[in-house]
Amino acid sequence: MSPRRYSMGSRTAAFAKTRQRILEATIKLHTQNGIFGTTWKDIATEADVAVGTVYKHFPTLDDLVPACGELLMERLRPPSPETVTEIIGGATDPKERLRRVANALFAFYHRGERHLESDLRERELPAMREWEEYLRNMVAGFVREALAKDDPGDDVVQAISFLFDFPTFSAMRIRGMTVDLAAETATGMALCWLKGKGRTSTS
Repeated sequence: MSPRRYSMGSRTAAFAKTRQRILEATIKLHTQNGIFGTTWKDIATEADVAVGTVYKHFPTLDDLVPACGELLMERLRPPSPETVTEIIGGATDPKERLRRVANALFAFYHRGERHLESDLRERELPAMREWEEYLRNMVAGFVREALAKDDPGDDVVQAISFLFDFPTFSAMRIRGMTVDLAAETATGMALCWLKGKGRTSTS
């Protein structure tokens, strides 16, 4: 190996290590203080780097927030649309299918509870809007698959989906529900609504 190639490899590794340290520091501070309650100086201090180094890696919030989100999602392992068939498995009863969807989603919300909270200003950031849209579509897709036997329309899917969204989970948790009870409650409420509309024959 030539000295030049070794030098370039070392610099690349050092660059990646510094980037990782900045992201770790940012996630910690964003969780504690919120995105807008955290400055580049705060991040630099936490990561033990110069402020200019933070800007070099992440010039703007539009660069920083998505990178933090990618790292968080690697750790939190959100269920993906590709896994919905595996999550539902061989269940045929809509009640059991919905319960399995609720369990998978609520387990993810529980893993990421501290990181998924955001305020109104943070929701205006492009990366946050993109993430929330992805999550809404994912939840709707799971609900649609769970109710596939009853061929639900968009109105039914959207009405049921809000019961499986993170804000609903968060509200239940604030009121002292366990994760399991929250999932069971959301499933029961969904079934009650469906029965009231005559949209499912599940008992």
